[in-house]
Amino acid sequence: MSEAGEPLLGWPSWIGVVLEDLEAGRRFYGDVLGMAEVDAGEGWVQFDGGGGKTFELLALDPATPAYDGRRYQVGFTVSDIEGAREELIRRGVEPIGEIEGGPEAGSYWCYFRDHEGNVFEITQRLGGEPGASSG
Repeated sequence: MSEAGEPLLGWPSWIGVVLEDLEAGRRFYGDVLGMAEVDAGEGWVQFDGGGGKTFELLALDPATPAYDGRRYQVGFTVSDIEGAREELIRRGVEPIGEIEGGPEAGSYWCYFRDHEGNVFEITQRLGGEPGASSG
């Protein structure tokens, strides 16, 4: 819990899927399941998850710890990414890298591992842009 008695992290605002074949995933989630693509870049595709939520496909990349294996990941929106990251580390949560992103990306984000090695993300969105996340 945070100082105000609120949980440090709320309900996930982002779900990512790390996959080997990004284009096949793009066709599956976009064409087969009918999800609306809202943004894309080198190694990632974002879909509108409704209500300011993002569903993102990420290309598997063995050189990047956050994307080094096929998996689902969840992301939690925080209002102060630096404070939340410091608090998670203080509580013994394993960080994966530093804070990434910035105003040009519409958000800041960083990754952690839970007690079993599962990866999750925290994100501080800038300007309320719902599609802005990692990528």
